[in-house]
Amino acid sequence: MNIVGRFTPGADHPGIGLSGVIRDPRARFAAMLVGLGVSIWINVATFPADPGVVAPVALAVAVLAWIVLIAGARGARVAAVVAVMCAAGAVIAVTDANGLIFTGVAASTAAVAFDPLAALLLSTAAPVAYCLAAIPHGLFPGRLLATAAVALGGLVAGASRREIDQRARDRTLVATERRRTELARAEAELAAERNRLGRELHDVLAHTLGALSIQLTAIDTLARNDAPREKLITQIELGHELVSTGLDEASQAVRALRGESAPLAAQLERLCELHQAALELDGGQQELDADTTLTLYRLIQEALTNAAKHAPGTRVSVRVGFGPRDVAVQVGNARPAPGPNTPPAPRASGGGFGLQGMRERVGQAGGDLRAGPTPNGGWQVTARIPYQQANPGHRSDGSDR
Repeated sequence: MNIVGRFTPGADHPGIGLSGVIRDPRARFAAMLVGLGVSIWINVATFPADPGVVAPVALAVAVLAWIVLIAGARGARVAAVVAVMCAAGAVIAVTDANGLIFTGVAASTAAVAFDPLAALLLSTAAPVAYCLAAIPHGLFPGRLLATAAVALGGLVAGASRREIDQRARDRTLVATERRRTELARAEAELAAERNRLGRELHDVLAHTLGALSIQLTAIDTLARNDAPREKLITQIELGHELVSTGLDEASQAVRALRGESAPLAAQLERLCELHQAALELDGGQQELDADTTLTLYRLIQEALTNAAKHAPGTRVSVRVGFGPRDVAVQVGNARPAPGPNTPPAPRASGGGFGLQGMRERVGQAGGDLRAGPTPNGGWQVTARIPYQQANPGHRSDGSDR
């Protein structure tokens, strides 16, 4: 049972009785003062010619209690003031029925400030006080039923207002929590977008620098073996092309993050030409979304980089099959044929996150990937990716095979 009042002075004053339904603080304060003035006027104007001492004293006590509530009573003091005001109104009612105005207002205020049981107990001060004042004068039961009815009506009215206030607070809390959730979601999306951008730029740099490292290794091998000048120039030009391709891929990654992408076939043709790999496109080429296109491109790019890294100089083939619902990718290389003219594996790491990274990227797109050796001693990567199920997100670090 809560008997701690919620009244505070100033603009946050909840109001006396039903004045709390007025939202403007100044208008609410004015309404409380007007209500008090009207109540005093009605009671004084209807007092009998000889009201005696009890009724005027009770009126003064009720008015004082009302003023204390307006001034901002706090804590348990509110309970005492409400009970006194409720009882004073009932005592006035023995002589003048208009005294029940104070009883009704006090009961309503109790229902707003306290829980139902506490408010009911405080409101019982009205019928008790009425009985104590009426019995000695032989006026019992008199207005006892009216006093109880007014107190009960005040409780119902106050409880209704309390419910309205509680709903308003709940709506405010829900709106605040919804706003916080939206802000947290926006921050999470921003962080995910930053991670996605960082991942794509990392892949671009890793693949470009990895391929360039392989190319520089090949140039170094040719130079140490006194290869013809024409071969060295060809390899150097290929290195320049790798750098240019890296810049183009960075632009493509940014466009893909914006939901834009170049045709997949054109991108794959250029990629396979750069890695001297055979490209085969099967089935009717579909219009893929930017995320799926980027996933396919990165998958094939990583597989080609790994093939050049671990099986340099071997024949590599890329096959892309467009099905009705998904795309099948197959990248394979033949068994490396060691020999004096075969360029060695690069000393620096090329590629992005290797097989682990490919699996995670394909998994995020809703597909599956398998990789392993072939019966002829080569290596093959196969994957199947659905069309519209790309789910870009953060990817954990993995290692190359």
